[in-house]
Amino acid sequence: MATNDIIIDVKDLTKIYKIYDHPKDRLKETLNPTGKKYHKEFAALNKISFQIGRGEAVGIIGKNGSGKSTLLKIITGVLTPSSGNIAVHGKVAALLELGAGFNPDLTGIENIYLNGTLMGYSKDEMDKKISEIISFADIGEFINQPVKMYSSGMFARLAFSVAINVDPDILIIDEALSVGDIYFQAKCIAKMKQLAEKSTILFVSHSMDSIKSFCNKGILLSKGEIVKIGEVKEVAQTYENMINQEVADMNKVKSLESFMSGESDVEKELAIENDLEFEARANQFRSGTGEAKFIRADLLVDGKISNIIPFGSTVTLRLIAKYYVDVDTEGTIGYMVRNHNGVDVFGMNIYNTAKLVPTMKSGQLLETNFTFKNLLSESGKYTVSIGLKPKPFEPLYFDNVSIAVVFEVPPIEKNYVPGLIFVENKIVVSIH
Repeated sequence: MATNDIIIDVKDLTKIYKIYDHPKDRLKETLNPTGKKYHKEFAALNKISFQIGRGEAVGIIGKNGSGKSTLLKIITGVLTPSSGNIAVHGKVAALLELGAGFNPDLTGIENIYLNGTLMGYSKDEMDKKISEIISFADIGEFINQPVKMYSSGMFARLAFSVAINVDPDILIIDEALSVGDIYFQAKCIAKMKQLAEKSTILFVSHSMDSIKSFCNKGILLSKGEIVKIGEVKEVAQTYENMINQEVADMNKVKSLESFMSGESDVEKELAIENDLEFEARANQFRSGTGEAKFIRADLLVDGKISNIIPFGSTVTLRLIAKYYVDVDTEGTIGYMVRNHNGVDVFGMNIYNTAKLVPTMKSGQLLETNFTFKNLLSESGKYTVSIGLKPKPFEPLYFDNVSIAVVFEVPPIEKNYVPGLIFVENKIVVSIH
């Protein structure tokens, strides 16, 4: 990469936070004449180095607490590093937190000019962009109202419209696409793809599908360090493999704890309340409007919950979703099983069987059971992606979790079976 093509250059970047057990310890440390320390040091970033070229679309990937937001805040100048160097060439437009940089008492139009000033644009420059920004936001007469009256969706529309339409050299987006309706999100993605032809984009999302479809490069962070940099699909797959292994290890521990405590499998099967462990995992891979959400996803093997699925066993994928609004359309729900390389192996959606989710009321729970025979003949780990839509054949999702369940298929002990899936054949051998 030529030097003049580098737009972000990071060398040995470190950010240390001081962690105090009690608020008063900060004052005690300040006033202590001997210089005694009352804090612990937490390295949000630890000597990371990378370069980003002009025109690249880069996905920043990692679990919560991996250092993604800290890195973006340093790039935008919101935070200063503890050590190391960072060089950023060009104007930056950033969506780090919904409504950041907005004055709640000012109108939408006034906030457009305020944000433009913060980005380094003059009033004359913003005058040329104002009509396009207002048109893209499409919030009607609310553009003349104080933004404290706005819903979260209106905030998202206005913030996106300003950031995308000021033609920045670098556009940074941290999870902001999860707010707002799916059609506005699609409009933003289309605009971002157009912008990517001449600008550099840094995109943080827990939706690996969004990362892989939009970005061409990935940076995987874990505990403040870089695990992998490279082609986005390879980086995303490394991340998913890490999560798969963590979930598999956790499932083994849970199985042992259940065995030691004598916990009943039947009690587990009947549970319909929120599964907090599922929710914590799903939030890392979740996208959608949130008007309905999956609250648990269980795999039952021969009637018992398990994440070990032997070849030939009868499997039920049990999904529980909770609705938070009244829905007067007939929706659909489905799943997809992927192997360790992220390849779609098989799946099912209820519209494939001429069924649809009935209309639902706020507060109601939807339980869906998919039962099938496991014909996966290749041993290894697999993931299950699940999705819930208000209507079939439309891009809008209420909830989409790209890694909802992880399971393992043990090796087949007898009779080698070639291929990924075993397909039973009727074989006739003849001699003529």
